[in-house]
Amino acid sequence: MQIMINIKIFILLLAILIVNPISAQTTKITQLLQVTLQQENEARQMVYTEIDSLGNEIGLNKQDIDSLEVAELAIQNDTLFYTTKHHFAFEKGYYLDQQIVALKDVIAVTKDIGIFFETAPDKVQFIRKEYFEDGNSIKTSRKTDLFRTHFISLRDNEYLANDLVKAFKKAGYKIEKGYW
Repeated sequence: MQIMINIKIFILLLAILIVNPISAQTTKITQLLQVTLQQENEARQMVYTEIDSLGNEIGLNKQDIDSLEVAELAIQNDTLFYTTKHHFAFEKGYYLDQQIVALKDVIAVTKDIGIFFETAPDKVQFIRKEYFEDGNSIKTSRKTDLFRTHFISLRDNEYLANDLVKAFKKAGYKIEKGYW
C-alpha cells in the first residue's frame, strides 16, 4: 500500500516537473506581450502629446482606432486570450474585441502596419460585444487567420519577433518569423 502511494506521489511530482517548464515559457510569452503593450501605450501617448516651440503641450486629435485599452491579456491552458476595449467614435458606448487562439495554431509572427500572429484558416476566434448608451448590446463572432496585437506605434521592433519565436519554441511550439 505504501509503495503504491509513493509511486503515485512520484508520478505526480514527475508530471509537475515536466509541465512546469512549459508553463513557465507560456508565462514568458505573456510577459513579452505585456511589456510590449506597455511600450506601445507609452509610444501612443508621446504621439498624442507634442510640445511646441514655447513649451506648450499640443494634443493631436485621437480617433476611435487610436485608443488601446486592454481588458485581458492572458494565456490559459495553452490558449491566448486578448480582449481590447474601444470607444465608439460617433456615439456613446464602447465595444470589446476578444481574440482567442490556441498556441499550437500560431504558425508565424509577422509585421505589416502592426504585429500579427498568423494561423491556418479559421483558427482565431474573434468575438465583438458592443454596448450602447441605451443599455442594448450586440454580440457577433467570426473566425479568421490573423491575430491582431494592435502594436502599431513601436519602431525597430524586430527583436520582439525573435524573442517570441524563442519563447514559443521553449514552450514547445514552432513558429517562424514571417515578413518584417
